[in-house]
Amino acid sequence: MTLDQVPQVIIDATLGAEDKTFWTNPGIDVFGIVRAIRDDLLHHTVVSGASTITQQLVKQRIVGDEVSVARKVKEAILAVQVTRTYSKKQILELYLNQIYYGNQAYGIKAAAETYFGKSDLAQLTLSEAALLAGMPQSPSALDPSDPDNVIKAEERRAYVLGEMVDMGVITETQAEAADKQPIKVAGVQVTQIKAPHFVFQVRDQLKQILGSDAAVTRGGFKVITTLDMTKQEAAERIVREQVDDLHGKNVWNAALVSLDPRNGEILAYVGSVDYYNREDPRVQGQFDVAGIGQRQPGSAFKMFNYLTALKKGATPATVVVDARTDFTGRADPNNMSPRSCGYCPENADLQYHGPVTMRQALRESRNVPAVKFLAQYSGIEDTIKTARDLGITTPIDPEQTGLSLTLGSQVVKLVDMTSAYGVLANYGVRVTPTYIQRVEDPRGKVIWEHKDYEQKQVVDRSVAWLMTDILKDMTDPAKDFIFGSWTNIGRPAALKTGTTDNLRDVYSVGFVPQLVTGIWMGNSNNLEMSSRDFSSAMGPGVLWQTYMKEAIADMPKQDWERPSNIVTVNVVSAPGAFGGYGSGLLPSSLSPFSMPENFIKGTQPARQDDWFVTGCAKSDGTRSVALQLKESAPEGWQRYTDKWVADANAGKHTYGRYSWNVMGSQPCPSPSPTPAPTPTGPTLRPGQTPTPSPLQLPPGFTLAPGVTLPPAPTPPPSRRP
Repeated sequence: MTLDQVPQVIIDATLGAEDKTFWTNPGIDVFGIVRAIRDDLLHHTVVSGASTITQQLVKQRIVGDEVSVARKVKEAILAVQVTRTYSKKQILELYLNQIYYGNQAYGIKAAAETYFGKSDLAQLTLSEAALLAGMPQSPSALDPSDPDNVIKAEERRAYVLGEMVDMGVITETQAEAADKQPIKVAGVQVTQIKAPHFVFQVRDQLKQILGSDAAVTRGGFKVITTLDMTKQEAAERIVREQVDDLHGKNVWNAALVSLDPRNGEILAYVGSVDYYNREDPRVQGQFDVAGIGQRQPGSAFKMFNYLTALKKGATPATVVVDARTDFTGRADPNNMSPRSCGYCPENADLQYHGPVTMRQALRESRNVPAVKFLAQYSGIEDTIKTARDLGITTPIDPEQTGLSLTLGSQVVKLVDMTSAYGVLANYGVRVTPTYIQRVEDPRGKVIWEHKDYEQKQVVDRSVAWLMTDILKDMTDPAKDFIFGSWTNIGRPAALKTGTTDNLRDVYSVGFVPQLVTGIWMGNSNNLEMSSRDFSSAMGPGVLWQTYMKEAIADMPKQDWERPSNIVTVNVVSAPGAFGGYGSGLLPSSLSPFSMPENFIKGTQPARQDDWFVTGCAKSDGTRSVALQLKESAPEGWQRYTDKWVADANAGKHTYGRYSWNVMGSQPCPSPSPTPAPTPTGPTLRPGQTPTPSPLQLPPGFTLAPGVTLPPAPTPPPSRRP
């Protein structure tokens, strides 16, 4: 818009509000600068002083809005130089086209449309022109669309009208008539920003690229972002619909980040369910939960713990005992009340399934095994380092967090968690996320491009594949029949959910090779969600499933290529969707069951299972199998493990999962083990999923009359991973 297209009343009102001597001054307010220097020297306070229109333009486009004498002096020098270089007409034209009037309205034309619904500046009244001209001084405080600001806006309008009278451009009568007119905004035609939270992240990254905020506001650059508008619109719509459906569970807000793990480009970004909802404290729509918010991820953080354990030599078949444990060793195993416990984490379903493999523990999101893996294999500091290597930026104090680290007690950013899971999707290679593909200067020259970006191998390729292989269980109904149906998307995918104890945050982060998506749900004011019939799988899990199905519909189905050093070996691990009662060792003739497991070659077990012995003949002619648990664990845990074993051999801790008699109470002789089979190399083609072996019963082991092997165990009470 040229200055010739601006009505004179707007020009007069602008000069009256901001710079009555504009046409004659050298570009600076000398007295304002002297006053700022004086206040700094005498009172050690810096005020802005009276800035001319030229100074305001320089501040916005070049030096920024830092409050300091140095900035004020630099601003003045440049303002004088601008006045010598450009005509007053050009300077005023730039000002009216670029100055900020609030509500995302930059320039007088946008302001007229935003506040009064007038696209033709000639339609503005004197009252409206004076109101708009006064707003750049403090756009938020003078926003007339906010009822709390109306009085201030009227006072500012009156001031501008008075200055116009002093300038002789209007009469007292005209000023009085304009001042009496009530302020009527057109419902505020707020400039709708597409993907608003993403736009602000682009601005922040652009500031880093260009070196200053002033360079960003100066404008003239062409910025090509990474946003995929189709995915963005789908994400916004699905987030809104899912949150609306969950109001009955007291869920009012959600955030989503979706990126390509191969190049770090962020394709969809939803910082809140509704950016324009500022009134509801449960939403606080303008706050970006995805990129700024720091929330607890719950069990979604367990991935870093188990990944660290794999890096340090553990395997998917490494076993710990899921037994109620006081990790301070204080509590009596027969009295685990909260008062007697030092640190006694509980599983969400309040069940304890004994010896479980890493795969089972992570798939079932069991808390006690997670803490044991952290204490025995991973280590707190090493787990924090893994999280850092994968992209977690929030500070984590190892002394402050302790063993609760693995349960997600530390706050993280959703964008960081999404990027971190993307490292697994990308075979252990980290690529820093980006919102911008390319930046061009006003002449079309490329000054920055997301090209030849750093790709850092932060996790061994085979270790990343193993962790991904475990996380794939969570989207497979055949392996996780409780939550798999909530998260299955009809193709190979990996995922982990998370829930905080107080149900203030629920999480879901999952991926396919081409796309990783992280989701948070909750309330911005930390209001608890309803715990009745609600879980992370039901909330963010379903949201993830719905979005991913749509987002990847046009992408070819892919699985992760199996590394050549991965071997598959049968180990003693419970069949079906639940774990427990397995040693993770090679099956012997007495092992009641076995399942295939994947290993990095050389880490597969070489020893046969010796945890089970045959029982004596019972009166009904059947035999029992007794468990002899030989756990390699810190001494302080042993008495809690012994308590669990004693209860298990007495018939407890079955939770209705097995319909055949696995446990027995009679002492039994140790059998002679059969020769151990020689582990073989990979027998599957790359990308082929191993087929679980059928349930194996040892020779001489029979089922009680009328008992059959169950196709799937009975699910336990509701649990929240």
